[in-house]
Amino acid sequence: MKKQLFLLVAILLVYSCKNGQKSNQTSNGATADTIAVEADVYRGPVTIHLDDKLVPLYDTLRMGEMIESVRYIPLESSDNALIDAVWVRKMGDIYCVVSSFPYSFMKLFDAEGKYIRDPFIIGRARNEISNISNYTVDVPGREVIAISLGTDKYVFFNLDSLNYRVIYNKDHSIPRFYPLGNGRYAALPKNNRAVYGATIDEVYDSLPHILFCDSVLDVTGTAGDGAKPYRNLESTTYPYLSTSMLESGDGVIYRYVNSDTVFTVDADEQMVPAIILDIPDKLKPTMKQSETDPLSRKEQMIYVNQFQLSKDYVFIDYYNKGILHSGIWSRDTGQLLFLNVFQYGMNPIFISDEGHSVQLNVRYLNRRDNVIITPVAASFLAGRVDGVKDDDNAVIMEITLRSGR
Repeated sequence: MKKQLFLLVAILLVYSCKNGQKSNQTSNGATADTIAVEADVYRGPVTIHLDDKLVPLYDTLRMGEMIESVRYIPLESSDNALIDAVWVRKMGDIYCVVSSFPYSFMKLFDAEGKYIRDPFIIGRARNEISNISNYTVDVPGREVIAISLGTDKYVFFNLDSLNYRVIYNKDHSIPRFYPLGNGRYAALPKNNRAVYGATIDEVYDSLPHILFCDSVLDVTGTAGDGAKPYRNLESTTYPYLSTSMLESGDGVIYRYVNSDTVFTVDADEQMVPAIILDIPDKLKPTMKQSETDPLSRKEQMIYVNQFQLSKDYVFIDYYNKGILHSGIWSRDTGQLLFLNVFQYGMNPIFISDEGHSVQLNVRYLNRRDNVIITPVAASFLAGRVDGVKDDDNAVIMEITLRSGR
């Protein structure tokens, strides 16, 4: 599995709804709560216990229990609009849809799924890109940013002015960055990341945990210190420990490679503890074990792959016994609400609708709401969502979880 790919959270969502639901129609549970998006997100840290004998409160998630509503947004299927949708970000009234790496494309759609435009032109002119090797969606700044494949060029496109700006990152000191709002970004120091190969370019005793950058990607400050450079050797068997930084609305969540603490970071550039991972010592791998243990030994340990926050929930997926475990915990109490296991796939959501089922992907959550936004192939919803045919463009699903769990 590629090192640059993030393993995101896997959850099982099962809901009941009526056949023939209309496009863009919202199905609501009778006891649904109103979600307060503006609610304070700083109420941690919450301790999340992980071991090899967890028992969840639910084995099935249903409408009225944890799901408040489900909404379908079929994307326009004209020739210009077609895309093999994998990632979706919502920027106000615009959906930014991206296809899979390494040869990615990005397209913009309005709130009803109508095609708007491709923000980036493939080419070699100043405002064009060879292809998208990585991207950032700056929701507060209303910009999408593409890193041009095989180059040091970052192209910024503003959704309101339709203007481009270009930055050349010649020293590659910021391989990927994440928005914090107010024109600010956060990034990981270059050698504070797992790298391929047996050597590290430069030798440090320690590094800052996070770099802060301005709108032209000049480093303006740091957060934390004492992060030790490390590497995953080419011979390292997956899974392995690694440092993670994840976009989460107008901020990021961050965990150092073998730390028990997950932090949130916003435009104020403060690391605020949000999650404490409580893993028994006998199940918690060391860096040496991560680098040298065979797979048979690693399967006896717990390797946390990904963690995310919504307004009311903590989502964590981890490997144990050779299987990916995906759980949902209460952000207020730390109670395990749901746990499922998968022997294949990446970030699956399994949705059952009156005997029909579909496996989806969750690749992003915003900790200021409880909404999961993900694309699903039209073939899975043909005949169940009005007007959707097998060969149509993807359908975006917005799944809203109940608040106050």
